[in-house]
Amino acid sequence: MIFIHTADWHLGNQMHEIDRHEESQNFLRWLKNLIVEKNAETLVVAGDIFDTANPSVDARRLYYTFLASLVDTCCKNVIIVGGNHDSAVMLDSAKELLEVLNIRVVGSINNLLPSQMCFELKDSGENVCGICMAVPFVREVELRNLLSDGEKCSDEELYLKVYQKLYTLVFEEAEKLRNGRAIPVIATGHLYANDLEGRLSDKKANEKCDDGMKVLDVLGTLGNVPSSVFPSVDYVALGHIHYSSVVAKNPAIRYSGSPFVMGFDEANRPHHVLCVELEKTGEKSNLNVEKIETPETNLYRRISGTLAEIKAELEELSEKSKSDKNADKNKPVFIELCYKRELGVSAQEFLAEAIKSLPENVNVVSWKIADSEKILSSSFDKFEASEIKNLDDKEIFTQLILSKSGLSAESEEGKAALEKFLPLFLQMCD
Repeated sequence: MIFIHTADWHLGNQMHEIDRHEESQNFLRWLKNLIVEKNAETLVVAGDIFDTANPSVDARRLYYTFLASLVDTCCKNVIIVGGNHDSAVMLDSAKELLEVLNIRVVGSINNLLPSQMCFELKDSGENVCGICMAVPFVREVELRNLLSDGEKCSDEELYLKVYQKLYTLVFEEAEKLRNGRAIPVIATGHLYANDLEGRLSDKKANEKCDDGMKVLDVLGTLGNVPSSVFPSVDYVALGHIHYSSVVAKNPAIRYSGSPFVMGFDEANRPHHVLCVELEKTGEKSNLNVEKIETPETNLYRRISGTLAEIKAELEELSEKSKSDKNADKNKPVFIELCYKRELGVSAQEFLAEAIKSLPENVNVVSWKIADSEKILSSSFDKFEASEIKNLDDKEIFTQLILSKSGLSAESEEGKAALEKFLPLFLQMCD
């Protein structure tokens, strides 16, 4: 059994108002060709097909046109589950029609029996080659609805206990459907699993990544679940994490990652889909997973440093473009500038000439102050929570000015900054 595992397409996404329609279109065209090249019998899309609950007409057209294009290929099964960005109602609205094409959609678990989330997968000869447990993103209210009457569960236990219950119930139905046949069972999920390899492997909830974002700010508001919630299936295809990752060092529990850059903190990371080959031999299964890097229609880059360092890098980029005759000047390049604030210096004015000299295909679309959140929060660390609410306007603005400038109140520069800016802020409070 050969299948493609992908997730987090976020069709319709407009990161910093960038039109990503062509980027999505090119990916879906490439994905179809990859399915044919690998002779994959099944496509599994593990949630977040769309970026918003009410996607644009163009985004919907991409989705349905792609699904229709698979009808005459080797891909005889498509499994699609909803993610936290998707509207379950919107995804499920066409499920009866898509079932005729052997495209199975599970937008949510709402009002579904566990047996309705289990599907036989067939090869080109109409032989059953596997079973899929199609479990979508589960909202907290849906998890609580799975508790038995009178059953209580703390917030800390909810995700572990109820997810384990859900997957156990669906697995029991999958085993009935398998009926002793030597065929693999795969499961899906759209959630945040603990113990990841890669970018977040050493991070815990509420800790910050290199880009200053808290782990759960990046991942959404899902609770963390250990790998123990998943039953003894042959493969778990997960979505929600935007980079390819293995869970708990188990090669059979994986995130495919998004095929696209979804934020400039991801700009320097390759993006993938996974080609999975499974063979069931008695009680054992042989697994081979190939990570396949997705093509880049657009290029994304974050340039960080002082204003002088960023200016030098922008100028180098311009010179390189002029001197390199082989440079691809047709591929759009989008840049985020992550700069260190300098007191009394306008970043836009300082970098204006360097930006004006950039090639036509290079665009600065985002400006970000480095470590601004970290500096701001640390400026109040010396106060107890009960004290912060009692600070007067002068003390609050004093801390904000010092944190933004990175100066000390005892330094001459700090005193000068307070003398210049503090009266302006206090005037707004009068």
